[in-house]
Amino acid sequence: MATPSADVMAIANLLKRERYYRDTAQWDLCRDSFHPDTAATYINVAWYEGNVEDFLRQSAQMHKGKVNIIHSSFDPVDIRVCGDRAISEAFCLITSSLTLGTIDYELASHMRLFTRLQKVSGLSEWRLLSLESSYVRDRLVTAFPAFPGSDASDDSFPESSPLVITNEVLAYPKSYRYLALVMLKRGLKPRPNLPHEDSPESVRRISDRNRAFLDNAEAGFG
Repeated sequence: MATPSADVMAIANLLKRERYYRDTAQWDLCRDSFHPDTAATYINVAWYEGNVEDFLRQSAQMHKGKVNIIHSSFDPVDIRVCGDRAISEAFCLITSSLTLGTIDYELASHMRLFTRLQKVSGLSEWRLLSLESSYVRDRLVTAFPAFPGSDASDDSFPESSPLVITNEVLAYPKSYRYLALVMLKRGLKPRPNLPHEDSPESVRRISDRNRAFLDNAEAGFG
């Protein structure tokens, strides 16, 4: 088996650190993981589309002063380098907690993360240009398998649960429906047309755009 190149190892390390910095609210370090030219950056995730500066500003506003959202099981396995450009794809599991009334819930969302990177001249170091996600599946469960008023043998939400699957929630693709439910409870508005595995073409568009970027073809960031 070939030994990973120094560039591949540096990129993998950068990608993991960037997610850790975001989860732990180290905003300056997270910003430094991206290209210094804000206009060259692009982020497209469930609740946000735009450049890195606004993404971090809004992330900081939402952060409650403690770690909640955690990007785990993140291993950038497909990293391709061409000159001063690179792309990466990886599976990622995001978990977070939510309390409604007296009931604690745990959300787990499986997704793929796609990135474009560039080695910045003058720094001779890799920085992210883009971060995009597509959604595979998710689940929402109670932190404790049963609580007062619930039937432990019933895997549906009991009548005493404050969570209701509304028509608004049902309108979201199954791949990220429970993520959408939690985000709506948090006052966010996820988009109903995000890339997801039940729409392979929507995922393929991200991959094709990134590969065009790697081939020095003209590719937009929007």
